[in-house]
Amino acid sequence: MRNSLYSWIISVAGVLGFARLAAAELVDFSRDVRPVLSRNCFACHGQDENTRKADLRLDIREGALAERKGSPAVVPGDRAGSELFARITTDDIDDIMPPEDSGHELTADEIERIGEWIDGGAPYDRHWAFTPPTRPRLPGLSDRSWARNGIDHFILSGLEATGDRPGKQANRYTIIRRLSLDMTGLPPTPAEVAAFVNDKRLNAYELLVDDLLSRPAYGERWARVWLDLARYADSAGYGSDPLRVIWKYRDWVIDALNQNMPYDQFTIEQLAGDLLPEPSRDQLLATAFHRNTKTNTEGGTDDEEFRVEAVRDRVDTTMQVWMGLTMGCAKCHSHKYDPITQTEYYQFYAMFNQTEDNDQGNDSPRIPYPSDEETKRLAVIDDEIYALKAKLDVHTPALTKGQRAWELKSLRDLAKPKPELGLWEMSGPFAGDNFDGAFAKVFAPERLAIGENVASRGTARQSSTSNNGEAKLAIDGNTSGKFEDKTVTHTQNPSDKSPWWEVELAEPANVSQVVVWNRAEASERLSAFRVLALDAERKSLFEKDLFATGKGNPKPNEGFAVPVEADGKVSVVRIELLPLAGRNDPILSLAEVQVFTRSDDGKTESEQWAAKPEWVDAKVHSIESGDHSVVYLRRSVNAAIAGTQQLSLGSGDGIKAWVNGREVLSKKSKRTAKAGQEKVSINLSQGKNELLLKIVNNDKESGFYFAVRGVDFPEDILPVLLIDEAKRAKPQMEKIAAHYRTFAEELEPVRKSIEAKRKQHKKITDSIVTTPFMSELAKAKRRETYLMIKGSFLSKGNAVQAGFPASFHVPAKGTPHDRMGVAKWLLQPDNPLTARVAVNRFWSRLFGRGLLDTEEDFGTQGNLPDHPELLDWLAVDFRGTGWDMKRLIKTMVMSATYRQSAEVRGDLTKHDPRNVRLGRGPRFRLEAEMVRDQALALSGLCSVKMHGPSVYPPQPPNLWQAAFNGQRDWATSRGEDRYRRGFYTFLRRTVPYPSMATFDAPSREICAVRRIRTNTPLQSFVTLNDEAYVEFAQALAHRIYAEGGESMEDRLKFALRLTLAQPVDAHRLATLTDLFDSELAEYRKTPNAAKELFGKTVPVPNGATLPEMAALTVVANVLLNLDAILMKG
Repeated sequence: MRNSLYSWIISVAGVLGFARLAAAELVDFSRDVRPVLSRNCFACHGQDENTRKADLRLDIREGALAERKGSPAVVPGDRAGSELFARITTDDIDDIMPPEDSGHELTADEIERIGEWIDGGAPYDRHWAFTPPTRPRLPGLSDRSWARNGIDHFILSGLEATGDRPGKQANRYTIIRRLSLDMTGLPPTPAEVAAFVNDKRLNAYELLVDDLLSRPAYGERWARVWLDLARYADSAGYGSDPLRVIWKYRDWVIDALNQNMPYDQFTIEQLAGDLLPEPSRDQLLATAFHRNTKTNTEGGTDDEEFRVEAVRDRVDTTMQVWMGLTMGCAKCHSHKYDPITQTEYYQFYAMFNQTEDNDQGNDSPRIPYPSDEETKRLAVIDDEIYALKAKLDVHTPALTKGQRAWELKSLRDLAKPKPELGLWEMSGPFAGDNFDGAFAKVFAPERLAIGENVASRGTARQSSTSNNGEAKLAIDGNTSGKFEDKTVTHTQNPSDKSPWWEVELAEPANVSQVVVWNRAEASERLSAFRVLALDAERKSLFEKDLFATGKGNPKPNEGFAVPVEADGKVSVVRIELLPLAGRNDPILSLAEVQVFTRSDDGKTESEQWAAKPEWVDAKVHSIESGDHSVVYLRRSVNAAIAGTQQLSLGSGDGIKAWVNGREVLSKKSKRTAKAGQEKVSINLSQGKNELLLKIVNNDKESGFYFAVRGVDFPEDILPVLLIDEAKRAKPQMEKIAAHYRTFAEELEPVRKSIEAKRKQHKKITDSIVTTPFMSELAKAKRRETYLMIKGSFLSKGNAVQAGFPASFHVPAKGTPHDRMGVAKWLLQPDNPLTARVAVNRFWSRLFGRGLLDTEEDFGTQGNLPDHPELLDWLAVDFRGTGWDMKRLIKTMVMSATYRQSAEVRGDLTKHDPRNVRLGRGPRFRLEAEMVRDQALALSGLCSVKMHGPSVYPPQPPNLWQAAFNGQRDWATSRGEDRYRRGFYTFLRRTVPYPSMATFDAPSREICAVRRIRTNTPLQSFVTLNDEAYVEFAQALAHRIYAEGGESMEDRLKFALRLTLAQPVDAHRLATLTDLFDSELAEYRKTPNAAKELFGKTVPVPNGATLPEMAALTVVANVLLNLDAILMKG
């Protein structure tokens, strides 16, 4: 078939004459041949040696001309002798190239172009984008009057070459709307339109450009473009897609653009701000550009796998954003089309592989970023704390006296004999189902030693209840005495004069003791009380009055043990408040009541306990036990005299402690055992005492720590205390005085004030917004980088050293091989792509299409630029004028090319329907955010508030619940946050804001270099029916009525001028009037429908009727859906 096609070409050439073929434009390798080879041949005959077939390379001249069996693929000057040409023209299905099953087929023109190229010597040129741009001379023009700057020279010369002319200049109404939308993303106000249209100054347009570039809204409009590249989102991505707080980075982008930060600095701070000398907080914040990568927090995932994915994303995004290359194609194999090997990919990857983040759910590391107000408040509190601390240094007779008394008491305490400790014994381990269950379960050693608490299985009652202090809270297992923890009982006051509380046990039991836990606040209420033990017939088996005189009470946070000697099994334990002189309004308030029994499980002591003579005190000891398991430790404590003893304990993980059967500690923590984690004061009786510890392991190595503490002194205080007061040097006296002031009773009010200020400080500090940022690993922790076979993080190939792709420009001498080096390499003057890619991006946003339309691919698979010399002229100018972004934009919009009317002209449209040659002005649909922002602005609702957290404007209900099984709802914003620009709308990657997605806004799961514009009926459904757009139409209707004038005709004229920014067109006015009249008649017939459409969210203006406002809402809705509104033209 192809041989026949080629014969047809030859026959046509014969008919037309070879002279005409020779006169055709000479074949250019980069323009005419490389794209054909790249699309059809390089996948099998490119640089990837792993997939290369027949050992043939066609991407380099040496490969095409290499000696092979038979004949070379290409013989310069001889298409007939070139195997390549024979293969693309043969009829043999076994030999034809590309193979028929490849899905590729060359056209007759492509075949002839390849033949002409071979006949011309088969020259190879370097791909145009890989050669640094040079500043071309401005083309000559036959008519220079139209050109306003260099851009116009290139455009007009192209039009003149074919005898075409540019379009006429757009009128001022069109220009101000186009420019305002492009510069700020918002339409002009009627006052701004009138001012510009009537401005007679010669430089009125330039003044307008400068004004719009200086507005804060400029930063918001262009930051939206950048956030697509930065893949900014308010969630972390993947299946669970948890929320992420990173909006401070968005603020940084806005401010950087408004301050016109040079593009080179803009680049350095985002890629490597943390590697600058003494980086500022803002420079660290800028590095959040590469913390927008996704994080997988789902259970069962491998953190390293997704850390690797994040690093790859940073590599791919960096090359996409700054060099317009698809480097990600080389992560599994060498790039099939561009000169990037797989080894080079991982060498480049190595420079991004040394950061601290590693796919953690908390997105660490994070930098706190307090607001100015928070910074001021913290500074004030710091000053107040400093002033209060100064009060601790005062010297008064009372302090001197108190210090001396404390010193004498401490010396006496030091002289007390320490208790004699028996050997440790261990029982267990005992297996539990889970950590919480193991912590709560009473195993045999615990029952034998202290009995089992059976109160929790009983039923609690009390004489009355108030403040939600129900009786059952005293048997809920929580001994916290804080009322705020909602675990404290409370009887009524003052109606209940004889309060009582009781628990009916699940079954009669042999009770050994009752332990009462008092509440923390108002602990004096539990004074003068009685404990009773009753049988099933409520006959008293035991009763005891405690603190009967009213002096004293059980200490908060310590269980008060009451031994019970009952003659029979107990069914009810009861606590009553006794009458007490002066207690007029008694309240019974209990934190917890424990009822312990004793039982014999039939095992002997020798079967349960194993001696541990190797365990010495003041040292952490490991305990062999499984997950969710329990071990018990016990020892005797012999005290020469009764008194208080301080213990220092540690555990991995949870711990409970009892002395003589009374619980003195209960701490359910998940931790590794360390010294001094808990400090406990225990009461010892004279003689032998029994200490029991319960160590509950979660899922780490179990262990414990024990030490007897003497008088509690810091290490540097005890030696000073032992020196006679008269012999102490001044520094020693100051040291011990300072130590005493840390607990002196006289200074307690000052210390409390300091503590309160510290809590205020912590509350503010905890509320400060933190943002993920990039932070380089310490040298000792740096990672080795390997080539990953087929891209799998589990299949490591050879180790690689950090480096840059060799086929591009050489890094300047001294360039570091880290992220800072990457930034500097991207900005080198001989980098062929960075400036081109940047100017092409700005051009695309203004003209609707880049000078190279494949913005995401400047490589060999991308298209050729439509205006290559203009692209290079702009790139060199951009780089040579300090990477000034605002200057670049101004250059573009000041051109006559930009100012052309978008009117379609039949003569030019026939051979340039897509306006590639730019013979008319830009006209294309607004971006998603602009569609919303324009509607907000025209309706008068748009908030000008800048910066801050993302907002939640109305969206269809239950989207998040459906996607995440009811987890979290979309909490619709109120007030002005409801009407903020679309740029600030909360973006959850897996459930993006529906109306934005309908208008082609990306989910930002990956870098989005350009948005592909679509036109679908769904978009009209959004702007006609979406809840938000209906509200915008209602507000616009209100504005039209309130601001438009006295008559309905004036109001409709105002509506046209406001929305279209054009003089009123009589035909449009007539159509709009007919629409209003017909709708008004309909709503007068159906007042309920009018009420349904208007008046719920937007008030009816003075003088208006509901039918009028409903009809105007329909008019407003139609206006907001006009093609002239949704398009920039």
